Amino acid sequence: MTDLITITVDGRALQVKPKQQLIEALRANGIDTPAFCYHPDLSVAGNCRICMVEVKGPRGFAFGISCHMQVAPGMEVRTPATSENVRLARKGVMEFLLVNHPLDCPICDKAGECTLQEHYMGQGRHESRLPDEAGKQYKGGADHRFVDGKGQERGGKAIDLGPTVVLDQERCIACSRCVRFMDEVAKDSQLELAGRGDHAYITTFPGKPLDHAYDLNTTDICPVGALTGEHFRFQQRVWNLKSVESIDPSDAFGANLTIEYNINGEGGKVWRLMPRRNPEVNKSWIANRSRLLYRDLAVNRLTDGRVAGKDTTLADALAAAKTALAGAKRIALVASGHQTIEDNAALLALADALAGKAEIFSGSWLPVGKPDGIALSGDPVANRAGLKVLGLADNLDALAQRAKEFDVLLTLGHDLWGADAAKAGALTSIPTRIVLSAWQDATVRASTIAIGIRAWAEVRGTLVNWKDRIQLTQAVPVLPSPELEPAWRVVSDLGGLGWTGETAAFAAAAKRAPRLAGLTYRAIGPEGLILPATVAAAAAGGA
Repeated sequence: MTDLITITVDGRALQVKPKQQLIEALRANGIDTPAFCYHPDLSVAGNCRICMVEVKGPRGFAFGISCHMQVAPGMEVRTPATSENVRLARKGVMEFLLVNHPLDCPICDKAGECTLQEHYMGQGRHESRLPDEAGKQYKGGADHRFVDGKGQERGGKAIDLGPTVVLDQERCIACSRCVRFMDEVAKDSQLELAGRGDHAYITTFPGKPLDHAYDLNTTDICPVGALTGEHFRFQQRVWNLKSVESIDPSDAFGANLTIEYNINGEGGKVWRLMPRRNPEVNKSWIANRSRLLYRDLAVNRLTDGRVAGKDTTLADALAAAKTALAGAKRIALVASGHQTIEDNAALLALADALAGKAEIFSGSWLPVGKPDGIALSGDPVANRAGLKVLGLADNLDALAQRAKEFDVLLTLGHDLWGADAAKAGALTSIPTRIVLSAWQDATVRASTIAIGIRAWAEVRGTLVNWKDRIQLTQAVPVLPSPELEPAWRVVSDLGGLGWTGETAAFAAAAKRAPRLAGLTYRAIGPEGLILPATVAAAAAGGA
């Protein structure tokens, strides 16, 4: 562990990490320090000044911005708790920021999660000294200025920067977070601050739209309502939303995110996915395509059962599947890297319960691309590493070649026909084809028995990403049908396993996979942990 150093804050000695930004050291010790321009995953700009503190130097205490300074042994710091100068300085910053800011809070999409609102309540609380007759000097480019109903010249509003992001120029406080994100993370300089001083405003380059696979991240890090996402704009008030922590199910990178929902009627609805900061995985970023996955949760869902192409209840489809498994001579079970460790552990237990009649196959026919260096690995199979941890081989091609050896096929949450219809076509020689799926996909259409299950956002479980980090997904309490169950529970019913919870499923996986030995959900935690590379290392860790 890195040796800590001692600094003094408001007369109190604190142990902090060396070479840490002072703002982070203060926050880590429970000292609330506001910021607009500072972001832990971007370079330091130091232009908003709201993180002001006093630091002792050769001439006594003097102002400094805590985002720009690194801690040093013996550093002495004053915050508003002990310095009236710091309190007034921060209050003055807030007054300057708000003097020309539009009074849009009732209609602004950022209301409820606006840093400007939060810091006014924490640092400002000032009475406006702007006389009504003076009027605000709204910022914005000449191309989008207009005169409102009161005769006041305004800046640009509701400007479509590109296909995904909407800009309100006059709300911008010139923090430059969005500019730095596009420069430093996206590596594509599509945004810039134009103008000078209090006339500076955010814009794109002439004739060039904001159009990037990660550009919606600019709406997350915008501290005010200047940048908003077209997909969520005016959809919900954020104070009505609740959230659970989850993992991107579409890529083996395992980007951390939150699922935000509102129980506002029958079953409720998921309204958005937001990046969840994990400095060891995706930092604060998720791809646009990952962010928009919430739309699929209410579309084309398989909420019932299908037998011989006809709709039926889930119970009847389950009974038909049980009968087929009981009467089968040879069964092919297909595990899936799109499902959790718990789901696949249940399939392994089912194979044991079928007493030698079943053989397990796994893998994927989906193409694997290249990492983008931000939050996508290029591998669309989110839990591919989890299959390896469970000892499952990548042998789907062998299944296609040997299809005629089996009379029953059971596929777990894996759209084989959608991935490669040509290869999957060989599986039609298997007379009974059972599929457990959350969506009405091509494999459901090719099945003889289909059973609806919960989707990725609706289950609690574990995934292992491409760097062997095991991470937790939590279940959002929003379902298209209250009768849907997680895949592991359906498999448990098929095999008579008697599993009653996902923790029992994970415990069964840990018994089968030595690298999971001794792990619990509590131990994995919200940021996950790296699995030991070998069985021997796992045993040593458990000891």
